[in-house]
Amino acid sequence: YKRMRQKLRAIYRKKAAYIKQDHEERANRFLANADTTIYVEHMDYRALQKRARNTSRKEDASPVKQKDGTVRLIRKFKKKKRFGRSLNNRAPASFITILKRKAELLGVAVLEIQTRTYKASQYNHVTGECVKTLLSERKKEIDGHTVQRDLYSAFLIQNPSDDLATPDQQACKKRFQNFLQLQERLIQTMKSTGQSMQQCFGF
Repeated sequence: YKRMRQKLRAIYRKKAAYIKQDHEERANRFLANADTTIYVEHMDYRALQKRARNTSRKEDASPVKQKDGTVRLIRKFKKKKRFGRSLNNRAPASFITILKRKAELLGVAVLEIQTRTYKASQYNHVTGECVKTLLSERKKEIDGHTVQRDLYSAFLIQNPSDDLATPDQQACKKRFQNFLQLQERLIQTMKSTGQSMQQCFGF
């Protein structure tokens, strides 16, 4: 038991060291392309790690094969798991801490937008409306263009209003075409280098 516990501790130690090194390098790359100000989204990571309390069923029915060979449509229960494992593997709070420390040394300001009012995952800068989407929907249609949801949210966060409460609609309209070009360049680079993120980009 003691030997296995020591091995487990060694694994956790190596994992923590790897994550920290990755964060340090990622923050350096981030700051190398940063302007005088970086905008980030304030998140309650502890809340995201908790399991959902309420038990509920999915809206869409799924076909389930019965013992007699017939197929029955059943609304399955939603999973209560949230983002605990993902947060543990990536440690985003640690990355933000490292980014702020390095940014301060370089004289770069790191400002947090007001997440509750900003609604980056729901906002459409063309219509000015906020529309809720399912977490499984990773793409959105904006002004006739298909955008990756996370990239578009980052674009909106990059263009905040002065009070950091909402996106600056005019700034977003002005810079949207540049965002589309950067998104296309990223996708082409990923495909040419064999990078795959099926859950985000569909390839």
